[in-house]
Amino acid sequence: MTNLLVTIVELNVVRQDEILIAIRNAKQEIYRVIGASNAKQFQNAVEELEDLGLTNELEETDRAANGYDAIFSLTE
Repeated sequence: MTNLLVTIVELNVVRQDEILIAIRNAKQEIYRVIGASNAKQFQNAVEELEDLGLTNELEETDRAANGYDAIFSLTE
């Protein structure tokens, strides 16, 4: 988790970041959003989330969905 520095801020502040990562809960609802200001921060966050056992739903696509560059959830 060293690369995933988390600061709690309002959603409108996070949405100002260039790259957005969503995290789904067990009900498949997006309940957390992580912002990254550059590709390196994004890649670090992706690696940390994958290390936690989460899967990126958009890994096989080359475009964003619903404004998110990655959407993570638990693998079933």
